[in-house]
Amino acid sequence: MAKQPKHTAILSLGVMAAGFALTFPVAGSGWGSLLHGGFEAGLVGGLADWFAVTALFRRPLGLPIPHTALLPRNRDKVVRSLVNVMENEFLTKDSIKSKVNGYLTPERMIGLAERHLEDAVRAASALGEYALRQLPLERIVPVLARELRGLLGRLDASAVLRLAADTTISRGYEEKALLFLLAKTEGLVARDSVRRQLGAMAAQSLANVQAKGFMGFAVGAFAGFMSEDKLGDMLQNAILSNLRGMRAYPDHPLRQTILTEMRRVIDELPENEKVLREVNAAKEQLPDRLNLEARLLVWGEELRRRLLGFIEEGRFADEIVRPALSALVGRYKNEPDALVPVQQWLQNRVAGVVDDNHSRIGQLVRENLDKLDNATLIRMIEEKIGGDLQWIRVNGAVCGFLIGLVLEGINLLT
Repeated sequence: MAKQPKHTAILSLGVMAAGFALTFPVAGSGWGSLLHGGFEAGLVGGLADWFAVTALFRRPLGLPIPHTALLPRNRDKVVRSLVNVMENEFLTKDSIKSKVNGYLTPERMIGLAERHLEDAVRAASALGEYALRQLPLERIVPVLARELRGLLGRLDASAVLRLAADTTISRGYEEKALLFLLAKTEGLVARDSVRRQLGAMAAQSLANVQAKGFMGFAVGAFAGFMSEDKLGDMLQNAILSNLRGMRAYPDHPLRQTILTEMRRVIDELPENEKVLREVNAAKEQLPDRLNLEARLLVWGEELRRRLLGFIEEGRFADEIVRPALSALVGRYKNEPDALVPVQQWLQNRVAGVVDDNHSRIGQLVRENLDKLDNATLIRMIEEKIGGDLQWIRVNGAVCGFLIGLVLEGINLLT
């Protein structure tokens, strides 16, 4: 609903109420009584029209007053009426058939094409060649490059990152990436060289452990019992087991922990100032890195050269223009009666489609309206005609005021 008419309606009602209240002290005098009566009638008119306008869409003040909230209570009746008007008044079967059949008579186009077939072919070829040759690429390319730069500069990095983040998460790309990394890591860990490195690292770590008493004895015994190969095998198998478990079981705790952290980081990308600075810097540098104008000019010249060759070789006329026009003209020139059955067939098909699907017009209207709840439907109607309805309230207050002046004036005169 337009705000200005609504504010005007409220203001008009407020003026009437204020005037009614302020003229009480002077209601005994002639002019005071006149104004008091006018404001009283204006207030009544404004309140009555407010009640009437509000009652169309909802219960005034939420009170269960009979015959209010007319649109929500009579929604089915309104929809049926609208469907009936669409099917039986605006888009009747006959009107649709008549309109469509009017486009199924190509006699004028065929006659024109038959008389000027070669002219049309030559004109199309000449016009295409002239336009391509005169095309000022050196003037167009800077404009195009500038527009592309501006478009790229206006691109909201945060919005782009938000779209990328939402798309990544909604389509599960982060999980696919994790599975890819797990597979690659598993292949890497399974190598003999990695096993030896793990064993050497574990042995070195055990050698660096400093413990006293029984713990020192236990660590020393364990270090003496386990060789680097055994330590490497043990660590390699443990890591591979966890990697395979993470790949095999979607609800694996470590897998879920990593995914949760990945999603958090991805979701926070649009608000990450450092990332935004990097993206904005990349946007500014991208055209220069691509040497945008030069690339566009090269691409434009290449496209023009190829299109000119296509026209100069006669392929444009021979492969596109002439075959299309000749087939159409030749068909009806050599077989003039062929148009009648084709036209009748098309008209019958159109009639059949219209007859079979005409009811879908109403169904489509009903389905689209059924998608809207009462609140949404009322809001849409108020947005379209709410301003005019609010002017009813204004007119009610003003007309009531004027009528009140007249009536009170008559009362004073009598």
